[in-house]
Amino acid sequence: MTGWSSKTIPGNNARFRNSPRPFSKGRGSPRPLGVVLRAVCFLGSLLIVELATAPRSRSVLHAEEEARESAEQPIVIAPPRSGVRVGERLSFHGRWFGIPVGHGWIEVKEVVSLNGRQAYAIEAQGHSNDFLSKFYPVHDVIRSYLDVETLQPLRFEKNQREGHYRAEEVVTFDYDRMLATYHSLLNQSTKEIPISASVQDIISAFYWLRTHPLESPASVLLDVYSDEKIYQTEIKLLKTLMLELLWRGTFPCLMVEPVASFKGILVRRGRVWFYVSVDPLRIPLFVKISTPWGPITGVIDAESLKALQEDVPDATRHPTGS
Repeated sequence: MTGWSSKTIPGNNARFRNSPRPFSKGRGSPRPLGVVLRAVCFLGSLLIVELATAPRSRSVLHAEEEARESAEQPIVIAPPRSGVRVGERLSFHGRWFGIPVGHGWIEVKEVVSLNGRQAYAIEAQGHSNDFLSKFYPVHDVIRSYLDVETLQPLRFEKNQREGHYRAEEVVTFDYDRMLATYHSLLNQSTKEIPISASVQDIISAFYWLRTHPLESPASVLLDVYSDEKIYQTEIKLLKTLMLELLWRGTFPCLMVEPVASFKGILVRRGRVWFYVSVDPLRIPLFVKISTPWGPITGVIDAESLKALQEDVPDATRHPTGS
């Protein structure tokens, strides 16, 4: 990756919180590509900065060309596979205004012991490519440690580098005290945030979606931690449809839209739609994001998809797939 040197803005430092940031449109606006990491990780995040190098011919990144409703037969949403598979890695490519700008992935690395609990250590990364890094480098790493039994977060870590913006934080979740303790590694500030018994972070919410029964149309409410706040997030399960991905096949999918609010006020940072396979693996195949800075789209890497299909043969591929 292309390196960079510039004055940095500690995102966790209070004196910078209300200052203008690159590409922002007013106080509190997110970085344009940072929203990709949050969105992707949310289902991921985390599929992550979904940014890509895919062929331009009949681009897989135009939803109106690649996602179509099935006129043949109803699509059945299968029960999910239980648990989380250690070693699973999902990689993504994406584009901004059709231009390849980077890549990201999310990986279940191992099971570790954390405060007497067994936890899945999950890491998600998002990186801009050399082209984008010349004027807006993005290098984000987030980690979540999910309780093996409940799949709820025990610890959350973030190292975020986007343009001039910097953020490094560690959050621990205490379900006895019903508090999340936030600690900034940049300025050593600490904050306690009240939580509910069913709180999620942006990574654990992704695995919640992949391991719980779903039906469409419907909606589910989740409390999700992000950026020192708890957002009540409505997961809208919009509809089932067929999704065609160039050189990958045709897949029955569930279209999902997360909508967040904070203290009853809608948080509108653009709209995000995920296309998740309806088989037991719940594979996040495609994401499209509408932002004030233009459309961002992402698609699962062909090698990741092939590895999952080999793990559970024909789990996702529709008979008409190529």
